[in-house]
Amino acid sequence: MLTDKDLFPIAERAERRLDRRRFLGVAGCAALLVAAGEWAAGRDAAIATPLDIALDAPLAVGQARAVLAADGREALAVRLDDASVVAFERRCPHLGCPVVWAAERDRFECPCHHA
Repeated sequence: MLTDKDLFPIAERAERRLDRRRFLGVAGCAALLVAAGEWAAGRDAAIATPLDIALDAPLAVGQARAVLAADGREALAVRLDDASVVAFERRCPHLGCPVVWAAERDRFECPCHHA
């Protein structure tokens, strides 16, 4: 005579535990959600908005100076060549660290990220 244990050799409690297939499925879904969140956050942070600034004194090529934008935000203005001056918000969009101009490398750098 067959019993229920013969027909169903796996107990209900063992069926509910997290096996390798379920774990990998959950881990894969979590990785996709994290990647989608990073992508969405990066899109917002990477969008540069123009700043309206007024320089009180001229800048030499390669020189940078902290200035105030028209909306009150602190910005960093840099003269790239004789015809162009760029200004970006001084605050890093990731952690809010003050961004500096590295003249020897001709780029803005965040001291918190070393980038």
